[in-house]
Amino acid sequence: MKRVGIFGGSFDPVHKEHFNMAKSVINELNLDLLYVIPTYKAPHKKGAYASDKDRFNMLLECFKGEQKICISPFEIESEGVSFSYLTVTHFKNLYKDAELFFLVGSDMLSSFLTWKNPEIIAKNTKLVLISRSGESGDLQALKTVETALNIKVKKLEYVGKNISSTQIRVYAGLGLDVGDFVFDGVKNYIKENNLYCGNYLYSYVSKALPEKRKIHTAGVIITALKLAKKLGANLEKVETCALLHDIAKYLDASNYPNFKLDSDVPKAIEHQFLGAYIAKTELKIDDEEILDAIRYHSTGKKDMSLISKILYVADLIEPNRKYEGVELLRQKIEENFNSGFAFATQEVLKFLEKNGQPIYYLANEVANYYKGDII
Repeated sequence: MKRVGIFGGSFDPVHKEHFNMAKSVINELNLDLLYVIPTYKAPHKKGAYASDKDRFNMLLECFKGEQKICISPFEIESEGVSFSYLTVTHFKNLYKDAELFFLVGSDMLSSFLTWKNPEIIAKNTKLVLISRSGESGDLQALKTVETALNIKVKKLEYVGKNISSTQIRVYAGLGLDVGDFVFDGVKNYIKENNLYCGNYLYSYVSKALPEKRKIHTAGVIITALKLAKKLGANLEKVETCALLHDIAKYLDASNYPNFKLDSDVPKAIEHQFLGAYIAKTELKIDDEEILDAIRYHSTGKKDMSLISKILYVADLIEPNRKYEGVELLRQKIEENFNSGFAFATQEVLKFLEKNGQPIYYLANEVANYYKGDII
């Protein structure tokens, strides 16, 4: 019996880990053929950043020469919302006597029961879970789906690296090299076709910050967006405040005569206040929730919005942070966001005290205000 795999996604853009996952799936499941299928419009996502043609062409670049991998235009050519049950039905009719395997990631599996007609997918294919490092909830999601649909989900031995298309888009938007994440053919295609350049805010930040600070900013954006998706926060607002949070890091407040700063503000945190000022006056950001998140991202304050909390912790735990205690902080935020946030405010206070750094009143205020939330 022929064994055929179905691997769908936005692939916006396709990256090295997509390639590694595809090859591992073929080897572990002994597939005769794997269809890689870019969506036209995913039900649970907004539209793609790159065009259908560009995403398809990047897939061709990534998988060229792979005899067992076929890039399928089925969902793109079908147009409309790309419901997976329709894709599965199509390939079941195409391969009536084959054994079909449907690949899902951890995030897909956790929402699988909310998809349209998931029972049709489960009836006609074998669900295969591909995990990535740093993801949690695999076992719980797996058991939930298995119980609800009375099936057995196959969990691959392969665990992918934590690379995402979001990471590549953010790096590209900030003018950072994406060569660690995509193959040369895809990298060149992105550059030649001016993909993922970002909006005027990305352009501003790309010019305003040195490379090291842009790498930090990218880490904050990616971490903040992950938290925002998990917590149901506004993704656009979170991305904007994370992108702009350090725009004043290397600027001198004295060069802005209309900007007023209290005399007791420590030098290390001036940039949060000046950053909010520049975002409003020069970049024309008028959303007070975004401006507030930037204005207090280092110190915090009483009664913070969810977006402000997300930026505060993302700045502390983004992947490039290596200080002692960061792994514990990441763990606590993953386990319970509000408790982890409150714990973070205490840790910041301890760090400042231990290192003899000046403590602005807001740091004390936020730590006292939220200390009751620590579990």
